[in-house]
Amino acid sequence: MGTSRLEEGAPHEKPHKPLLLLAVLDLIDEGKASPENIPWNQDLRDRFTARFLLVRKHNDQNNPDLPFRYLAGDGFWQAYEADGTTPIQREIRVTDMNEVFARFQNGFEFLVAIPENRQTMRETLIARYFPQSLREELVSKKVIQNIYTPRAAEDTPEYGRSPAFRRTILEVYDHQCAACGLRIRLAQGNDVSFIDAAHLIPFSESYNDHPTNGLALCKNHHWAMDRNIIAPGPDLHWHISRLIDPRRSNGEKELYELTGKSVLLPKDPAFHPDPQGLEWRKKKLSA
Repeated sequence: MGTSRLEEGAPHEKPHKPLLLLAVLDLIDEGKASPENIPWNQDLRDRFTARFLLVRKHNDQNNPDLPFRYLAGDGFWQAYEADGTTPIQREIRVTDMNEVFARFQNGFEFLVAIPENRQTMRETLIARYFPQSLREELVSKKVIQNIYTPRAAEDTPEYGRSPAFRRTILEVYDHQCAACGLRIRLAQGNDVSFIDAAHLIPFSESYNDHPTNGLALCKNHHWAMDRNIIAPGPDLHWHISRLIDPRRSNGEKELYELTGKSVLLPKDPAFHPDPQGLEWRKKKLSA
């Protein structure tokens, strides 16, 4: 795959609006949205994020909710509350998924309804806002398939993770364990890391490879979480099963001492673990 992001330090326009429009064009192409009804849902967020990871700079934030609302200022788009008539004038949240929606307006809904026009719009957006070197990746649907959905391409049978999910989690957590802070990575250019990408809600139950359903964990803490011995909670602190007795061994003592410590989070709040996933993990903690 080519360049993963724009060169650090280079002046650039914020990519959020064109990236959201590219994601919307995908959904309309596939019949998952219409020009009059573009749902705020996980599919749209995933498609935005997949391309965002290609073009982001260090100070860009992965916030698809912002363009979903603020594209209204460009005159051809409006986001609406669940009643379908009230324009959204507030922050859009993850909890609004599958409730609020947007639509093209002022004649653009008719233009976007034509497949040839959508392709022209796609090419124009990419040519206007992004380097030509990224064109093929931004146009290709593989950028979506490779990042969030390919269960057939899972990394290992034991954990059932897609390689792209692992790459994304390791990048946003900077190869650091969210429990103990361990960060061991071999020489630059070598992809070997001692950190795993762990799902909060297992993929077999959630079918969710979004980064907010993941944590970076060292192998010890990954093993312990998967066996419900430790759990990150919605309070963003670690909780430990009462089955752990620190008097029995140094290993159990080490896990016990994790009690109440903060979950080490990515710098970008957009990648912070989803509260529902954290609540799911805490409820699974062995009594």
